[in-house]
Amino acid sequence: MTLTDRANLTRMRTVLFNSGWNMLGRIGPVAIAVLITPYLVAKLGLSRWGVLTIALSLIGTFGIFDFGLGRALTRAIAERISDGEDKESATLTLTGILTLGVFGLVGGGCAAFFVRIWVYNGLKIPVELQHETVVAMWVLCATAPLVMMNAAMWGVMSAYQAFRNANLLNIPISVLYYLAPLLILQVWNSLVGVMLMLALCRLAMTVGYAFICMRLMPTLLTARPSFSLLRPLFRIGGWMTISNLMFPILSYMDRFMIATVLSAATTAYYTTPFDVVARLSMITLAVSSTAYPAMAASWRKDTLTTITLYRNSILTVVCLLFPFCFLGSLFSQDILGFWVGPDFAHNSTVIMKYLSIGVFFFGIDTVAAGFLDGIGRAEINAILSIVEALLYAPFLLLFLHWFGVNGAAFVWAGRSIFDSVARITIGIRLYPTLSSVVRHLMPMALTGLGLLILSLPPTQNLLRIGIFLVGFPLFYGIIWMYAITQEERTSASHTLTHLWVSGRKSLSRGRMDG
Repeated sequence: MTLTDRANLTRMRTVLFNSGWNMLGRIGPVAIAVLITPYLVAKLGLSRWGVLTIALSLIGTFGIFDFGLGRALTRAIAERISDGEDKESATLTLTGILTLGVFGLVGGGCAAFFVRIWVYNGLKIPVELQHETVVAMWVLCATAPLVMMNAAMWGVMSAYQAFRNANLLNIPISVLYYLAPLLILQVWNSLVGVMLMLALCRLAMTVGYAFICMRLMPTLLTARPSFSLLRPLFRIGGWMTISNLMFPILSYMDRFMIATVLSAATTAYYTTPFDVVARLSMITLAVSSTAYPAMAASWRKDTLTTITLYRNSILTVVCLLFPFCFLGSLFSQDILGFWVGPDFAHNSTVIMKYLSIGVFFFGIDTVAAGFLDGIGRAEINAILSIVEALLYAPFLLLFLHWFGVNGAAFVWAGRSIFDSVARITIGIRLYPTLSSVVRHLMPMALTGLGLLILSLPPTQNLLRIGIFLVGFPLFYGIIWMYAITQEERTSASHTLTHLWVSGRKSLSRGRMDG
């Protein structure tokens, strides 16, 4: 890899370009899934469909067995690429792939051992489906090594910012995850056939990832494993594992507490708007997953590039999230009323408003957390997650008793704000040059918070439209004035002027032709 190639990996244009590919890779398959799911449910029946959804969710649990090694591998390879250590990068990559493959083999074997016990004694399904389910689950467990090796190879592609190639492979295979089961059900109405199709999709992804990795890293063909290189990765990965374990605890604690303190039925008023706003995390993850390896590669040698990546990643996330959060908060009653009915909307409107605030700051927090991981301080994210859980639980309990289900949404929003402030503050302490960037981002964050708070009270439609028409340009005006540099404003002005002139010329030419 040349010096120019290495420099391109940390350019903001590269990160933004790859963020777009990551968003496409996440949103595209979801759209197909929405269309195909009703047909899958009809062909499988509710019992088989229920088993399939459980099985698919279990695939995500295989990630626990990587002990954070996949994300740590991304960071380590990104650093070595920036240092020009291509040979050591290949050695580390091969070692990581083999190690995670073994972990997947052990994890899948353990899961397969308990499948029969779980299906016959724990899972409440019709007796005639039990044997079919056991065999289908065994097929699923056999894919665990592939899942783990794919995680390692995704880390390599992330380090090289090869998200375009990765998503060009991911999108069709992810579509086949839904389409292939539907096709096999036409000739074989069995969960086993469905799982075999999913296993073939996973295998195709592994082969495709391997091909991309060898194209990116030709020295991988002659590399030899060296397991001593993994020792520092396990230290960082161990802390990342703690963060990974704490994330679902923090994510689902509110739902369990609502069901316990209030009622299971009340939980629906919370989870329905939550599931809507949670979809916006696709934007956040698309940007943060590309910024993380870039910051990991640049933080030691290029301070200016690092703080620019940090600033522009937050700017990108916030600029993309704000319209959805602002509209979702202002018009939550109308959105929910149209989607789930006015009675449901009456109970969930305030919840959606608070959650919109939380999602806005969750986007900022995700970039800040990625920065801490990128500079090798994963232990801070882990410790902060533990402290957060210890504080979150009692506050959640108190606010549920005092304010009902709306209190849970308020505390969740407060937690997101606390997270982002804490991680940004710690980031400045560890990397003082961030302070100038954060100072320019503060007006934007405070304006966004102020406008989202302004949208909380119930108002008439005309007033809400007025708030939006004033608030929307105000927010982006603050970004224009405070968050971007004079050079960026000049460049943006030239671009907008060029587009305006080109548009007018095209329009004039069209009129003349007509």
